[in-house]
Amino acid sequence: MRNWLFHPVIFYPLAMIVAALAIFVSLRPQSWPREPAVVAGVQDGGWLVFQGREFNSPDEGALEMTVIRDFWGNALRLHVAQPKGATAAPQPTEDGTRLLLTAEDAAAISNRPVTIEVSYNPLPVNAANQLAISLRSSDGGPSPWATQTAPPETATLRFNLPARSAVDAIGIRPISDLPDQAYGLEITRIRVMPRT
Repeated sequence: MRNWLFHPVIFYPLAMIVAALAIFVSLRPQSWPREPAVVAGVQDGGWLVFQGREFNSPDEGALEMTVIRDFWGNALRLHVAQPKGATAAPQPTEDGTRLLLTAEDAAAISNRPVTIEVSYNPLPVNAANQLAISLRSSDGGPSPWATQTAPPETATLRFNLPARSAVDAIGIRPISDLPDQAYGLEITRIRVMPRT
């Protein structure tokens, strides 16, 4: 006896639906890029912490940027790389990749000197050898960058930045001495603390 499921009127439409679902899932729409949006840091003592889901929707600017996500589309880490051919330190008017802040977080760090700790993993290939961080401002003025050497190992870099008014984002910019490829770092966590 033949099973009813294999009747052509049922089997072929069902096979097309299953094939369409398989193709849709293989495209991983949950991992497609998102529009830049503000994110709220998680309070941890006096620190504002950005990691995992807080990396969901940064503004990539002119850099190469990829948000590493799990199967369900949840942000895990942030890959940021300098543009191919760019070796100079970033200019004060350059934004880099920006982690956009909520109004509350921005107000907490505006007009105060700030300590920023950035934890990263070097990329297995094309790892940048420096990292620059900046408090980006909505007032349109230039914002200075602080640069440190990024050893080729998992590490945390600490930046002490001067007070800046009208802060609305944290700028991130990997730097490499070599212009032949896009060199970058995998950012795993950013912690921000305003200083008295």
